[in-house]
Amino acid sequence: MPEKKLEELPGVGPATAEKLRDAGYTDLMSIAVESPKTLAEIAEIGESTAAKIIAAAKQAADIGGFETGDQVLERRKNIHKLTSCSKALDELMGGGFETQSIVEFYGEFGSGKCVSAETPVIFEQDGLPSVSEIEDVFAFYEEEYGKEIFDSGEIVATRGTRVLGFIDGVITPVCASHIYREKVKELLEIETVRGRTITLSMVHRLPVVVDGRVQWLQAGRIKKDQKIAVVDATYHELLRSFSKRQRISSDRIKSIRKSQYNDYIYDFMVPDGHSFVGGSLPTILHNTQLCFQLAVNATMPFERGGLEGEVIVIDTENTFRPERIVQMATALDLDPIETLQKIHVARAYNSHHQMLLVEKAAELAKERPIRLMIVDSLTAHFRAEYIGRGALAERQQTLNKHMHDLMRFADVNNAVIAVTNQVAAKPDAFFGDPTRPIGGHIVGHTATFRIYLRKSKGGKRIARLIDSPNLPEAEVVITISEEGIRD
Repeated sequence: MPEKKLEELPGVGPATAEKLRDAGYTDLMSIAVESPKTLAEIAEIGESTAAKIIAAAKQAADIGGFETGDQVLERRKNIHKLTSCSKALDELMGGGFETQSIVEFYGEFGSGKCVSAETPVIFEQDGLPSVSEIEDVFAFYEEEYGKEIFDSGEIVATRGTRVLGFIDGVITPVCASHIYREKVKELLEIETVRGRTITLSMVHRLPVVVDGRVQWLQAGRIKKDQKIAVVDATYHELLRSFSKRQRISSDRIKSIRKSQYNDYIYDFMVPDGHSFVGGSLPTILHNTQLCFQLAVNATMPFERGGLEGEVIVIDTENTFRPERIVQMATALDLDPIETLQKIHVARAYNSHHQMLLVEKAAELAKERPIRLMIVDSLTAHFRAEYIGRGALAERQQTLNKHMHDLMRFADVNNAVIAVTNQVAAKPDAFFGDPTRPIGGHIVGHTATFRIYLRKSKGGKRIARLIDSPNLPEAEVVITISEEGIRD
């Protein structure tokens, strides 16, 4: 039998039906599973009326019955697997990231792509810009806020600090959240024609100018005579005009050599732009993010491990960079422009906006074959807006609704939901890893798969499957390069 329209439910007139549709209640099933209180607030009706509407929707909707296990098995044949471009990671996930699921990636700060202790950096604290060696900056904030242990290194908070970052082709002030450090045995010393000296790890990226465009390359892969992007100003000039946008120019590599070090290397953590300015003369340095490989892969055909679909990216921290997509698509012999045209990006400015974008994504999915949704990061806005224990219950309830909206999108569109999550240190964890993902049990129980990413040496990451409904806990080693995720 054809399903009733909303207007046919008792107590639902044209105006109420319009409010329900605007709020995303487009069918009887969505009303049947809602609570009377929520429906009453949305439709601006009494709770008793809302309860009657829900009761009528339950009777009219095709709720369905119980299925036998073999029927569920047959239905799961519609599920597809999305490759990560790492055979080891795909095997860890039972053949790839499966549709109709939420995959959560979380990991600590610290990328292992750091500069030597004596590297000068420019930063601003409480409106006063200054230049200091990064080792001294770490010591200053350590005395102010204390340090925390993270994997093989340490981290300190840098509250209220801004550095100069490289965003959209210009140098502009951005917030730095932490400084990370760890010990290494050797570094690269790079000298340039214009007198720059940069001492950094093999895997720290520098912006190399190729055919007039900037590409981030690991220091160990940069060759003599290549040009790197630099700041077209001295530190003295930057101190006088810190808040103004700065132009970039280029400098040519004169020599590269390895040297023994056996000391700490340091790195600013910069969520917006993932870069900061430092070196004997102002040079653009980089810290790394992990994202977007799945976005590129989802556009590929099924026979290559893709989903033959399109992608939605909900960007909460302004970290989406189309240049990164171009790099990864080119490495897979895909047309970069066609790939970018299949990726739909929206910036979320707060948690409420983030949740509304999931509703807008559901509308877009009616017109486009959306097979992957990325939320980067899932908890950043919730963490910033709901502060203190008094707001914890409200935050968790709101986050719970957001997670279930994502799960519903995955089920309806046969899509993969990939979310990145922030972590916090648990100070009373005397044994084991002190890092814990934000979101507590709400995120932990709703996410289908949870993957913990840890640093390793030489640009490698350890991906550990922490939680899965059908796979054993295990870990693999993957490599993050400019081409993307690889074995």
